[in-house]
Amino acid sequence: MWYHTSMALDNLSLNIITEELKSQMISTKLGKPFYLGENSYAFPYSKKENEVITHGSFVFCLEPTNPFVCYTKERFDKVNETSPFFNSLKKLTNGTVTGIEKFQGERILTLHIQSDKSDITETNDSYDFILELFPNRPNCYIIAYPYEKIVSLYKEHTDLEKGIFLARNTTYHYPEPKEKLPLSLQDPEEARPYLPNATLRYLKSYVNELHHDLNDTLLKMSESKEIYVNKKDILSFDFGLPDAKKVKVEDLYHHFVSNQKEIAKLDKIKELLHLIQHSLKVAEKKKINLHNDLKTAEERMSYLEYGQMIYLYQSEIKKGDKILERDGYTIPLNPKLDAIKNANFYFKKYSKAKSAIKILNEIIVKTENEIEYLKQKENEVQYGTPRDLMELKSELLEEGYIKEKQGRNTVYKVSKKHRYDPHILLLAGGKIGFGMNGLQNEELTFNLAKKENIFLHIKDYPGSHVVILEGENNQEVFLCALELVLYLSKLDSAEVMVAKKKDVKKNPAHIGLVNILKYETKIVKRIRPESRTLFDKELKRS
Repeated sequence: MWYHTSMALDNLSLNIITEELKSQMISTKLGKPFYLGENSYAFPYSKKENEVITHGSFVFCLEPTNPFVCYTKERFDKVNETSPFFNSLKKLTNGTVTGIEKFQGERILTLHIQSDKSDITETNDSYDFILELFPNRPNCYIIAYPYEKIVSLYKEHTDLEKGIFLARNTTYHYPEPKEKLPLSLQDPEEARPYLPNATLRYLKSYVNELHHDLNDTLLKMSESKEIYVNKKDILSFDFGLPDAKKVKVEDLYHHFVSNQKEIAKLDKIKELLHLIQHSLKVAEKKKINLHNDLKTAEERMSYLEYGQMIYLYQSEIKKGDKILERDGYTIPLNPKLDAIKNANFYFKKYSKAKSAIKILNEIIVKTENEIEYLKQKENEVQYGTPRDLMELKSELLEEGYIKEKQGRNTVYKVSKKHRYDPHILLLAGGKIGFGMNGLQNEELTFNLAKKENIFLHIKDYPGSHVVILEGENNQEVFLCALELVLYLSKLDSAEVMVAKKKDVKKNPAHIGLVNILKYETKIVKRIRPESRTLFDKELKRS
């Protein structure tokens, strides 16, 4: 994943990256852009030379803590993105890269792109694609020609004191060029105007503490054709750092993003996870309000005694009285009403409270079922395979959490002939089934499982259905099933309910919820490494 501190991408290392990009991308045609996740984007590109077609991807990261640019031959999982900025990148699709320049003395890179003339809707001759790779405030601009105005940008940047106003339909102005790093200096501190703080710190240590020649080091830094990564910093020289690693430009993205597929998956489920978590938050708030209402209703049960006391002492009450104090009771009265009407007022309040208690208790049970259900969906959406997630969306549509939209009412529906097959784990001594959504859970427990099969579920916590379909008397199979229950619940240890399938009944409140009528419990304190590997493999395989 990303490092969470500002990266030093200095001018020297960007010079090296720029030269690599030139060799790879000049005369290439850009494909449709795609979103990688974590503020990272890419343009696939291709070029045909001597009947040989080469492919790659131009990657640019606008993460504030570590902006950088590179190319790669790696394949990615694409993520849906609908932001205005991402949509504007599509303007460059089928454009041809005619030049790549790094601005002198600044971390600014410009791609010159000839527009696609075969597109009859294209009104611009060409574009400049400008990347400002400044830590903490990276930015990106698309300049259209002959219009010569910004037609899209990543973030607007305004600084009235400095006279900076960058937005759509304004002109982009490059800063004043800076001088190149001098190769003859008396002291490393003199390099401060030309180097980021991290690079300057490494230079000082290399020269002052390791006693290397300053001007020789500056020459090596300037003439370097290699880039090095030291934790968070991209450098053109290793400065004798023990952790500095030489990295190819085409491997730079992979170095900083260890698992793009996982990032892509999290981005894909972000909207679904947000919907589930929002519904869960609403349900939990509803439960709190219901308990408050129940407490109020229970307190009003004393109104029966209030009414009875008023009847008992009605001869002593007259209009205008505000309170009745008798037998240890202090009962407020409405001075505009007589005794009978005051008593009837409390009787009605008592009757309503009595009815409310019954209704509120029923609603609280339903709300608790809903909370349990949604917590399980929260687990499933993070663990599920693409098939599991497709079915989960269909389930949430059926449950009413996803609303059908006109013109798109089949987006989350699967075919009526679709089988909600649960996952099956095959072992040497048996077979274990488990569900990754409510529809799979019900298929497993109430269609596939036999009456005497062993059903397992985490106790007092949302979890998947796990059923030992074969080999219930095999201790290794039973232990593996217990570990699987723990694994699917993402807990370190837990109490697991063990029941016969015949003692498991559907809970009609939600798909996949059950009531277990009779069970024993087993404590599971850990998952063996070999079991975890087996479970990971099953979910990835599926």
